[in-house]
Amino acid sequence: MNTETSQQSVKAQTGGIAVYFDQDRQLTDVATENRPETWKPANVAAQKLFRCIESLRDIEVLLPSAGRSKNKTKQRRQLKILHTPLHSLVEAIRDLANDLENNPDTVCRLPDGARQLIPQMKSQLLQISTIAKGGLLSLTRNKIAAHVDTGLSAEEMQILLSKADAPQIGLWLHTCVAVLADFIKLPVYFWSCECREHSVRILFNEPFVVTLGFDPSGRPNRLIDIHIPPQPPRREVAELMVKVVNVSKWMFGSRSVRVAHFEEDKPEDPLAKSLRWLPHLSGCPAKISGHSVVPKVSTSGTRFLIIPQNAPFFVNGLVHRLSDNEDFKIEFSA
Repeated sequence: MNTETSQQSVKAQTGGIAVYFDQDRQLTDVATENRPETWKPANVAAQKLFRCIESLRDIEVLLPSAGRSKNKTKQRRQLKILHTPLHSLVEAIRDLANDLENNPDTVCRLPDGARQLIPQMKSQLLQISTIAKGGLLSLTRNKIAAHVDTGLSAEEMQILLSKADAPQIGLWLHTCVAVLADFIKLPVYFWSCECREHSVRILFNEPFVVTLGFDPSGRPNRLIDIHIPPQPPRREVAELMVKVVNVSKWMFGSRSVRVAHFEEDKPEDPLAKSLRWLPHLSGCPAKISGHSVVPKVSTSGTRFLIIPQNAPFFVNGLVHRLSDNEDFKIEFSA
């Protein structure tokens, strides 16, 4: 371990290895050049979440200019463009929900009671943000936003667009934010970044980042370092959603239902906060259960499994799995 960085060491040891603070890192962005030091999805659940992130980024860029526009015609056109990334966002959250519900490698990492809540949240999302065939968001995206349908007259296009006004689009968007805010609490996402030759840095269990070495065949064969990131990827996703909510406030009237603010979960809070208010909008009942599972670090002597057993992850296009027979079942004692 580099003695020059010893002042940044956390007061902890695991198997004789000191734990250090990692450098600041951001989630990778497809609109930028590839940066090896950024966080990239390292399992299926994270890849599904990353699709949501990319759609949110597009929406966050488009919304401010529409809100500032004093010309209502130009504003409607800017909102029309928004239907495409919004439709993509709903699809991405739906696909993430399917993975959380059905992928065995994801399901095994869910906290107790979460699997029963995920279908309810997905149902609320799809009832309100209508991307099914014939749904309003599906029609606007497919017929006047992603492309202009040859079978519609100008009058039919005007009528269709008028149905999806700013408050309606805002409701679709804030429904997505509410459900996704619950999904990012779940401890199922792996993230990786390149740090040096023949090694990779991976976040399996927040907040511990492990650096694994690879043999010439690309198989992980040794533990090199353990770090704690100043800001985990989940935090960056939360901050992105806060930005989206802030730049979309103009879309709502004074009595409109929307996401007003964000607050940190308390231990007694339910896991699925979105189920407190979405059923009132969708008309579909829901059952709230379970407690918040936002990862927290304890200093009370609790033991943490830093690398989960038999965990599949992918790096540089290859899928790896740490089996029970490999020497990676390392626990951290605070």
